Amino acid sequence: MENKRIIIDYLSLTFPQAYNNLSERNEAYYILDIFREYFKLDMCQIEECNYAVNNYRYQFILSKYIILRCSGPMNAFGYRTCQLELKGEGCREFERLKKGEATWRDFLEFLIGFNMNFKRIDVTVDDLSGKEIKMKYLFDKIESNCYTSIFKTEPKILGTLKRGLTIDFGSRNSMTELCIYDKLNQQKSLGKKLDEEYWTRYEMRFRQGKADSVVLDLLENYEDDTDDVYGLDLKAFATKALYAILDIKEKLRDDKAHLCREATDPKWLKFLETTEKGILPKAVARKSTSETSYNYIMPKAKMILLLWFVEAKCNKKLFEERLYHELFNLLSDTSRMQLKRFNEFMVERNLPTYTDESFKDLLKEISQIIEEGELPF
Repeated sequence: MENKRIIIDYLSLTFPQAYNNLSERNEAYYILDIFREYFKLDMCQIEECNYAVNNYRYQFILSKYIILRCSGPMNAFGYRTCQLELKGEGCREFERLKKGEATWRDFLEFLIGFNMNFKRIDVTVDDLSGKEIKMKYLFDKIESNCYTSIFKTEPKILGTLKRGLTIDFGSRNSMTELCIYDKLNQQKSLGKKLDEEYWTRYEMRFRQGKADSVVLDLLENYEDDTDDVYGLDLKAFATKALYAILDIKEKLRDDKAHLCREATDPKWLKFLETTEKGILPKAVARKSTSETSYNYIMPKAKMILLLWFVEAKCNKKLFEERLYHELFNLLSDTSRMQLKRFNEFMVERNLPTYTDESFKDLLKEISQIIEEGELPF
């Protein structure tokens, strides 16, 4: 898009801190090392903060702008959670650190491997010319109700055209929010020197289940191997999504209830460079299942399982003995929350659930198997 820029400008996600065999601090540093190695950073490029927000115990700044928080609120499995947050400068930092090595598509696929819950992703369209659409045009169309949108509430209009206007659809509690604002004036108010003479930002913010769905939609339907930064056809997604969220009409009908039948303003179509209105993916609440746990844990466990098998000199009996020992040790430290989650897996597979007592009996059975395997006859 000439004189336009389309970027991902915010990303926030959480994932389970599933390494309970380590102390809390060692667990945090183990996860830090995973991301430090991914971004190829030295420890001198990591800052441990004296505080952490959102009920996390540890907070690290990777390089300058990428934020990692560890040992946070418990998830449904009974594991503490971590949070990775990339604000605008953090997103640009990722692109600098991984330039020529990994695209955004690679990064998102890497993150999904941690059984992530994407909390928010922002996709923005920056208009750097104002050729087709000016803020005055948008203001007049919105004020005269000559538009349709996916929102049930009226947009909030803040500021002035002279000092910087903001048109906000939805709210911070919405799964989808659209904020159109004068980015040039906003940046100047922060004392920043800019080369741009015009800059209006169309910022689409997707949260919670909608963020998860948008990430999956991007990966499944917008792959583009020719894009060195994103590996995605972000333009196609952004223009279709923006058109789906906001449709500026050419004329106003007396019957506002049927305004959706009115033709889209050609100026809006020219700005979007598309005539295809996208369908935003539905926000589906991600449910943690036994299959989800398997897909999350097994890629990380395979090297350990292979190591045990090699250490047992490929002997099936010795390998099985090691498995029973490890299983017994791990289950001996099972919390009530973890037992509750295990019972949910049992219900999911139409199997009987375990009480505290029957679970202790199960441990005894495993212990007995171990003892019988150690007998000399």
